[in-house]
Amino acid sequence: MGRYCIDLTNYERFPTREIKIGNTPMGAMHPIRLQSMTNVSAQNVKATILQCKEIFDAGADYVRIATPSIKEAESLKDIKKQLSESGYNKPLIADVHFNPVIAETAARIVEKVRINPGNYVDKRASFKKTHFTESEYKQELEKIRIGLEPLVKICKQYGTVLRIGSNHGSLSDRIMSSYGNTAEGMVEAAMEYLRIFVDLSFFNIVVSMKASNVKIMVKSSRLLNSKMLENGWNFPQHLGVTEAGEGEDGRIRSALGIGSLLQDGIGDTIRVSLTENPVAEIKFAKKIVQSFLNRKSKIQIIPNINSGFNPYLIQTKNDCSFLPGEKISIISDSNNNNKLSNDLHFSLKADEFCKNTIIPFKEWKNKKLSQDCIPLITAEEIINHDLIYNLDKAIIKLSINDFGKIKKLIASKINHIAFVLETVTDFPIGEIRTLYNNVVKQFPNAVCLSYVSTESIDTENQIVEICLYPGAAMIDNLIDGVWLKSKLKSEDSIYTILANLLQACGYRRNKAEFVSCPGCGRTNFDLETAVRRVKHKLSHLKNLKIAVMGCIVNGPGEMADADYGYVGAGHGKIHIYKGQKAIKKNISEGEALSELIELIKKHGDWQEPK
Repeated sequence: MGRYCIDLTNYERFPTREIKIGNTPMGAMHPIRLQSMTNVSAQNVKATILQCKEIFDAGADYVRIATPSIKEAESLKDIKKQLSESGYNKPLIADVHFNPVIAETAARIVEKVRINPGNYVDKRASFKKTHFTESEYKQELEKIRIGLEPLVKICKQYGTVLRIGSNHGSLSDRIMSSYGNTAEGMVEAAMEYLRIFVDLSFFNIVVSMKASNVKIMVKSSRLLNSKMLENGWNFPQHLGVTEAGEGEDGRIRSALGIGSLLQDGIGDTIRVSLTENPVAEIKFAKKIVQSFLNRKSKIQIIPNINSGFNPYLIQTKNDCSFLPGEKISIISDSNNNNKLSNDLHFSLKADEFCKNTIIPFKEWKNKKLSQDCIPLITAEEIINHDLIYNLDKAIIKLSINDFGKIKKLIASKINHIAFVLETVTDFPIGEIRTLYNNVVKQFPNAVCLSYVSTESIDTENQIVEICLYPGAAMIDNLIDGVWLKSKLKSEDSIYTILANLLQACGYRRNKAEFVSCPGCGRTNFDLETAVRRVKHKLSHLKNLKIAVMGCIVNGPGEMADADYGYVGAGHGKIHIYKGQKAIKKNISEGEALSELIELIKKHGDWQEPK
């Protein structure tokens, strides 16, 4: 696979095609655009207008509205007219599933329409047909082309933009038969549509790859960019982690996925999907893009487009480090009681019990300590030839500029090495990529650690800060540990963020994993309250993944890897799922949680909370 960004080691925004969405263009070098989605029915024109105003007032550039039927699509006319009369002239986006007639209606009214290649002309995979001959595959694509031509004609006439939005778990039988429910399948679903649009000379396009699994979202977005580059295309990308959830979990997943790609220079518009008031999405989205508002492209590290890691490979980390800890070692500057900081801690002085303690090399050497504690050697000490005898294991603290100076001096002198990087530029992910590249070439058994000193005292800013780095490094399995230094008097909050970050990356499980959609006009029950109740009752089931979804449009597909599901099925009605199979249907909202718990118990997955 070819390149997907301009430079892996220095920040440079990817130059995309300018797309004119009403009076707020996207792409090229325009600002990263923010958007959210209403969660009330579009048929309730008054409520939709009020929510649109609140979202725009919060700082959104676009507002998306669910249009599950022709009635909602036709309501867009009144919504748009009344917003304009109130002085709100920013673009609206229609969110369409299944029915081309709805998209064609909406495309005559609003500035942008989102369609899902998994269910627009196709039906979402039913697995009734699992093999397609080459001839059948071509016939399917011709059917899609015929179905898209009227929409393209309307979009050309009205200047309407289309977003092709591929969702993990929402793919057709045709794609599933060849690719399965994979990042490659998501990308190919979008590429099929792109080829048709380009062949029809329609270029007013935005593309997105969305998944609740952050790694799949990141890898598929990179793969899409690579595939587009192979074809000479530079369509802008919409970024978002779908079903991210609520509270801290939802913010961490969103900042991790969106932030990782923005650092690659990918992304022209973002949507933070939270199971909360849509205004909260815009407030947090602002904090993610804040780090990129004044960031200029500049060379700080020797440019590199080749990586020592595979940016498209979705994998989990093996326990290969000699350091203690589950997959990722957590190093603390203090002996606090937080369970996450007990892997290793740093101490300036040795005490009687120094197992899993990091000690400065001079202290370690002077007191002739055993290697139950690990010596910390600075690059300066190595350059000054203080390292005069062999060690079994050591941690070497260095900047990116030190590696070339010390690599020959430590060769064959240390059996097990961990390099801890102190970053010196404002693009630390580029530095750790460079160090990783060098380390795997010179010391294939060594590991890399990141040193992070958090600056902010605001929790949401802390989340963004730690997700951009070291979170983005965890996405690609570049590091085996995090050395965390916090300026806060209480470190508990930052360690809680780190715990949830490790879980979002698939490294540790400290509680049940929840995915939940943000809700939209298709949701017919109190989703926010349901999510809070489900999390309160089931968080202790740390080996389970549980989905709480607003409706059955995308819910069953996009919770494909969940163990259990709580899915809206109508006004105050819930379906309860085991995997992708609905076990109990149309249960009243008041009884649904108890029924879900009984189902979990029936399958032997229940544990009493401690």
